[in-house]
Amino acid sequence: MRILFAKPCGLRGALALTPALRAIRDKHPGARVTVVTHAAALPMIEGCPGVDVALASDISTSAGASLSLLAHIRRQEFDHAFALSPDSSARRLVALSGARKRWALGSPGFYQPFFHGWGEPSAQDSHEVARDHAVVAHALGLTPQPGDCWFASSRMQEHGLLLEKARFAVIHPVSADGNKMLGAHLWSVVARTLLDAGTVDRVIVSCGGDASERVYAEVVCGAVGPAAVSTAGRLRLAQLARLIADARIFIGVDTPILQLAAAVRCPVVGVFGPSDYGKARPWGSVSRAVRIDTTPYEGEPLPDWRSRIGRAFGRIRPDQIVRAVDETLRIS
Repeated sequence: MRILFAKPCGLRGALALTPALRAIRDKHPGARVTVVTHAAALPMIEGCPGVDVALASDISTSAGASLSLLAHIRRQEFDHAFALSPDSSARRLVALSGARKRWALGSPGFYQPFFHGWGEPSAQDSHEVARDHAVVAHALGLTPQPGDCWFASSRMQEHGLLLEKARFAVIHPVSADGNKMLGAHLWSVVARTLLDAGTVDRVIVSCGGDASERVYAEVVCGAVGPAAVSTAGRLRLAQLARLIADARIFIGVDTPILQLAAAVRCPVVGVFGPSDYGKARPWGSVSRAVRIDTTPYEGEPLPDWRSRIGRAFGRIRPDQIVRAVDETLRIS
């Protein structure tokens, strides 16, 4: 059986697909799976042994590139093809793929005559994992309950830091969305509290390669002292996966790295501000959340909602995060 997935997405979207990929590998071990996605998502896809071929392509680019990709896809003679994105380019690729059966997440719209079926997002669970899995499970006869996200230990790489396993915490306080970040002082207080209590011996502050993120991480480490070290954005995703898998606890704001921590079975504390918790919550790991109520008031203008949510998020206290850490470690 040959199966195609067209899902232009980032790291989070790629990780959300992995429970369905694992279910396919368990039920149809001989299936050959191809995923077409954005280049940015490849590091997450490469952590999943359920994928045989990963194609990095912006399928909404030039007509020449799209035609070349389509010609390649049609030569594969896929049995099933899935468009797991509202992106019209993904639906177009699947619609014209020549696959025997073609499926979509949500109504295919203009391309509806080319599809054999589609799944509407569930009102019961809006998480991307649940949405992707529901479509694939219906088409391929998989169990309706999605499993955990998957980043295989065999795909992890050594990070090179001298750390005792399960005796350190990883804090990921940065996000490309500045509205999801809290002050560096809060994180330094959380780190010092965990160190002083003997919960961990070291704290690793994780960040991306962006200069502002590296500076932020260094500020946190400087306030904590020599027991804190920044990754300085130098770790590849496979190395970061190993680092988090070896940690006692992961604490972070709403980013794809939070989802990666859940995928490698590290106990997780997520700090959620202006996020849709139902869609962004950690999937498949022991976790606790520190979050604010983002429900809008009836008739509340969007600028007022953003201002109110920003103020509420800024009032999150270090002791709330530390308490969530203690609860998570007790049940993990």
